[in-house]
Amino acid sequence: MDFGYYIGYIISGVVIIISIIIALVAQTKVNSAYDEYSRLGSSLDMTGAELAEKLSEETGLYLQVRQCQGKLTDHYDPTDKSINISQANFNNKSIAAQAVVAHEFGHAMQHAENYAPFKVRQTVVKVSNLVSRLLMPLLIVGILLQIFLLGIAGPLVIYISVALYAVAVIANLVTLPVEVNASSRAKDMLVRLGATSDAEVQATDKVLNAAALTYVASLLVSMAYFLRFLFLMLMWTKRD
Repeated sequence: MDFGYYIGYIISGVVIIISIIIALVAQTKVNSAYDEYSRLGSSLDMTGAELAEKLSEETGLYLQVRQCQGKLTDHYDPTDKSINISQANFNNKSIAAQAVVAHEFGHAMQHAENYAPFKVRQTVVKVSNLVSRLLMPLLIVGILLQIFLLGIAGPLVIYISVALYAVAVIANLVTLPVEVNASSRAKDMLVRLGATSDAEVQATDKVLNAAALTYVASLLVSMAYFLRFLFLMLMWTKRD
């Protein structure tokens, strides 16, 4: 047995712990920033829903504006071109609410412009969702073949499973630039509408930057789990 696999497995476990800590810190930061600035009114004097309608009119996209359940569940749905605004932001005139809604509208603009990274992410996410349903059955088949047949079929299926898991990492990787671009668009739109005071610009930056950190954390976690999964499979298939 190559003990390098064991060492890699242990190191990947440490990386997972560190990544999870980063993810928890990131989530705490986004909640903290959102809670702080959800109580701070904006000079634009528009609710999240009104801002979405205003941006729809200005850009000529005329998206459907809907309310959805929960907090920070805001999202753009490309299937029906709708902006779905959480209960906390729908009737809220705060800087935080407007930053979140403008960010989601940034995704709508990416869709309308056929922004290449957005299109790639949509494709990868669809593949990733399919892969997530195939992964466990493939793993089970591979392990059973490895145990009972002791041939190359088992390791081959297991390696295919590892390759499929890599799709989840790719999905997180391509998501990051898409989210950063949407946040950049959001800042530009809010400034164009008149949210130009230093306090508003800084508050918007803090909310959107904190949100971006959660995507960085998700990427780190997915990469760490992939490495641990990889070393585990190598240990299994290379055992004496």
